[in-house]
Amino acid sequence: MRASLLATLLTMASAVAQIPSSDVSVGVFPFLEGNMDSRISEIVTNCQTRGIDTVYVSVFRATGPSTGDLWVTDSAGDWNAAWGPVRSTGAGINLQNLITACHAQNLRVVGVMKCFSDTVQPTNAAHKQYLLNVIDYFVNAWKVDGTPVYDLDGIALDYIRFVGAATGNDPLQVTNFLAQVRQLIGAMSLHCYLIASRFTFDGGTYDANFQSYTTVINSFSSQYGQNWQQMAQYVDVLMPMAYTADGSIYNTAARHRAYVQQTALYARQAATLAGYPARRVVPTVKTYAGEGETTTVTTIDESIKGALLGGADGYQSFRYELMVNTPAWWGPMQAWAVPGINFPQPVVTTASPNLGVQVDPTTSRDSDQLASTLQVRFDYDNNGVFDTGWQAMGAGNSIARAPGSSVTAVQVKDAQNHVSTTRRRFNAGPALTLTPPFVFASAGGSVQMDLRTGPAAVGCTYLMLPSISGTSPGIAWQPGFTVPINYDFLTEAIVSTPNSPILVNGSAQFDSLGRATATLNVPPGLLSPFAGLPLHWTFIAVDLLYRPLCVAEADPMLILQ
Repeated sequence: MRASLLATLLTMASAVAQIPSSDVSVGVFPFLEGNMDSRISEIVTNCQTRGIDTVYVSVFRATGPSTGDLWVTDSAGDWNAAWGPVRSTGAGINLQNLITACHAQNLRVVGVMKCFSDTVQPTNAAHKQYLLNVIDYFVNAWKVDGTPVYDLDGIALDYIRFVGAATGNDPLQVTNFLAQVRQLIGAMSLHCYLIASRFTFDGGTYDANFQSYTTVINSFSSQYGQNWQQMAQYVDVLMPMAYTADGSIYNTAARHRAYVQQTALYARQAATLAGYPARRVVPTVKTYAGEGETTTVTTIDESIKGALLGGADGYQSFRYELMVNTPAWWGPMQAWAVPGINFPQPVVTTASPNLGVQVDPTTSRDSDQLASTLQVRFDYDNNGVFDTGWQAMGAGNSIARAPGSSVTAVQVKDAQNHVSTTRRRFNAGPALTLTPPFVFASAGGSVQMDLRTGPAAVGCTYLMLPSISGTSPGIAWQPGFTVPINYDFLTEAIVSTPNSPILVNGSAQFDSLGRATATLNVPPGLLSPFAGLPLHWTFIAVDLLYRPLCVAEADPMLILQ
């Protein structure tokens, strides 16, 4: 049985190994190399030349409980000094400049964070919150024009496990943290390096007749807190660290290949059993010497073959700097890569003069197909749940939940199903105008109320709401929708009778441009008891399926004597 498994893998190798990958990446580790600012052009050129599609760059490394090192320039300008030093030895890289240079050539950049260490484990709740704060620093730093300071194509978590093998480590400590990261980054791509111990796969024999999927997954769960199947619920890219080279426990090229192949097969099986068969699998291949092992052109080549035979989407060289120092190692990396940079580059603008938001990705780029033939989908509130399916390239229209700052995410997909993501922050403008913004208590008068949303609200229903009781704390209407007035007897009166001679069109539908007008007609003396007070107005709206759509700001209408 065990011998037949190896024979099967070898047969598959001869039959399938000629399929190249269009998802090839390198890992760049500036903290090991010194100041790499001047090497950005070199990195881009090497990737273009060798068919590399993504740069994984180490941006942060935890060094202890609630502390770590930032290895990139603080371009955002708001790194908290209490979190740890910035490029303390002078080593590091200007991440913003790297992203700009890479994106100009459609090359993607993923930021790598070392999460835990032997001095701080996943059971440390304070440290996990600290890591969330650091991730927030990278994903929620914005320029004035609404583009990210660090327009990363994803976040990769390294050492996302209990450090140092032991038994009885709870995988939920890791999995639940991943769920928190997933919620924080929204639609951004989440990548994780997975422990892929050869002992766990093949320990005791090392003959490439591997332990069962269940045995391997249970072992990684108990020893390292990494349950690949649980993790696949939240992780977009699973990266088994399949490191093998000459001088290792495997003494033939076929066994090097078989081991990497098995890591890819089990990562794919984990994603499929978790209900996410489309998750990307990208094993990391050893391109360094260590632990008595020596990387060669042959071990790199066999490792890549194994990854592709195992159904992986691609492969990553670990590490870039050592390939630069050993140029022959580029050979197999390039040989199995589809030429060129193969992922699309989303380019997005937004406009939001009121609650209506237009998101325009039509100037996105792709190296091997026209932008007009790309597909696009929108996550208008960047909550990780896309509001549209894949559709032909074109602008998207939405309604912001409320005036103020919001973030939208856009994904662009090419004909080979390569997906890239970007985000934009915008400030939705006010949605309600009162003309005039006052009325006389004794004489009465009329106030025109203009509602402005946008094309996405056509045919949707609104309801005007007043309050004489102020704006705080407001009304919790639905999750994510707080009405900015206090509920009182006036609110109750309008809710019960929204349309009357006093309030015309207090509830109606938006027109073909997403606009509406209501009119308040105040009889003389009606509001005399409230003279000198502000009467605040807002509106809520529901979509065509009567789901919450938006809430306007609270506009004051002064009641004069």
